[in-house]
Amino acid sequence: MTPLSGGHPTVPVLLNLADAPVREENREAVLQRLADTAARLPGVESAGCVLTAADGAVVQSAASDDLGRRLTSIQVELGEGPALDTCRIAKPLANVPMGHPHTRTRWPRFAAQAVTAGVTAVTVLPLRYADRILGALNLYHGRGAQPPVDVATGQLLADAAAIGLAHRAMLDDLRSREKELRTALDSRVIIEQAKGLLAERLNCTVDDAFDLLRHHARSRQIKLADVARAVVHDPTDGPFPAPRP
Repeated sequence: MTPLSGGHPTVPVLLNLADAPVREENREAVLQRLADTAARLPGVESAGCVLTAADGAVVQSAASDDLGRRLTSIQVELGEGPALDTCRIAKPLANVPMGHPHTRTRWPRFAAQAVTAGVTAVTVLPLRYADRILGALNLYHGRGAQPPVDVATGQLLADAAAIGLAHRAMLDDLRSREKELRTALDSRVIIEQAKGLLAERLNCTVDDAFDLLRHHARSRQIKLADVARAVVHDPTDGPFPAPRP
């Protein structure tokens, strides 16, 4: 594991979070690295993070250990907690005491479970990219005589991870679009081949051949490209068989 220098993230640590697409890492790997690294900040006993969809629903999570996993999962299951609030308001919550009356009123069920687990305070930092909130990083503080977490340092980690997550999503989207375009092009090519073959086979125009292909596909509720492939690859037993000699 890449070390932290004096409790602060070094350049390699930040780059490891931000350059996930270069290493072909998925978002699960980025979240896990973020949780593991954040748990080693001074004042942090455990860490967890969540990734949210556009509607605010949690779609993925990771944690540094069982404590972080349990407390992060509790927030998702209960639908309450500092991580969910941070995703909604897009602002960090720093060193929030779990035993404070206001906290117990704000997140009654989560606060009770956190205190039972030995957590005295929670810091939550948004995973932000440009004007979007991608999720949140939870830093759980225990009963030991630990200094308050450096929010600016934790936010550096969260921001670096957000860059990696956003670029990973962009790359996946580009690849998906490329695949769709390639499929569409392949379909167009096979349809053009089928039109030419069918026009020659039936001694009709290319437009009439296309109408025959389209009518056959619609009447049987199958894809036009599939009909075209049958014409091209199975000229004897396809939908429009060639005349036998």
